[in-house]
Amino acid sequence: MAEFIVPTNATLNAAKSFLSGSSYFDLDSPEAQLIFHPKWMHMEPFALSMIAAWAGWCRENSLRINIQNLTQKVDYAWRMSLFENLPVEYHPSRIEHEEAGRFMPIKHVQTSSEARAVIADISALLHMTDNPEGLAAVQYCISELIRNALEHSSSNLGAYVCAHNFVGGKPPRVAIGIADCGIGISAHLGRAYPEAKTSDTRALQLALEPGITGALPGVYGTPDNAGAGLFITRSIAKGTGGYFLIYSGKACYRLRRASVKDQINLFTDAFKDRHDLWTFANEWNGTVVAVEIRTDRLVDFDSYFGWIRDQMPTRDAIERKIRFT
Repeated sequence: MAEFIVPTNATLNAAKSFLSGSSYFDLDSPEAQLIFHPKWMHMEPFALSMIAAWAGWCRENSLRINIQNLTQKVDYAWRMSLFENLPVEYHPSRIEHEEAGRFMPIKHVQTSSEARAVIADISALLHMTDNPEGLAAVQYCISELIRNALEHSSSNLGAYVCAHNFVGGKPPRVAIGIADCGIGISAHLGRAYPEAKTSDTRALQLALEPGITGALPGVYGTPDNAGAGLFITRSIAKGTGGYFLIYSGKACYRLRRASVKDQINLFTDAFKDRHDLWTFANEWNGTVVAVEIRTDRLVDFDSYFGWIRDQMPTRDAIERKIRFT
């Protein structure tokens, strides 16, 4: 039976235990189970986007979702519009005015026009008009992640994205999550790189390297970013001291938070960064990406973005590498 278990702590900090506990995709039974923890839960945007994408997959495959432990502990999930994507009505214990929230609830994005609408709403939903540098970083990351999902997943299910601006957090940060139930990174990159088909871990390593996805003929990447969207997004997270996570198939990569005192060095090979790498028994059919941006560390986003681009190999170097690997 397909099963999604949500523990007490569905966060980037506790990502390993959260991601290892479920058997998400199973068509042996006409039913699926979503199991919330009965007493207490703390969920971040990437967990909510995963649940929404999984629920979309269940609907596509005509699976009936049974939900356990639907208590008042899931009020946050209600505010983030999770239950609009689930077959259940939920009545929260208390209603908060919209002005109290600094979050972008779950959005189901299937077209480029829907993607543009999401980007246009970010400033108002996250209340970031007073932080234009942080807003620019968030808009870039969400735009790239949505574009990647729509172009690379080869699925008509689209992607599910949400975000939260933790203004009062220590440190203040914006957390972004996006998930799809498409073909996954290994199958996607395997069209041009046979080694990606043999290992989900190797597929992740390739996907995070600039120029790789941009090398796939016809539909992937753009001349502007040369397949560097994930590299730049990971670099933004690293430079501000935030997490970056990508999960596809059975492999999951998490960039560790960099100390604010560290000198920031960027590596085209993500595995040279301080990171965690996990292999799970049960796979995620598709791709999940989570990004955390410390908004207090961005003084001049345009300059920082330019510095990131300067660390990338030149286009000629990328083309030579692609030709000979």
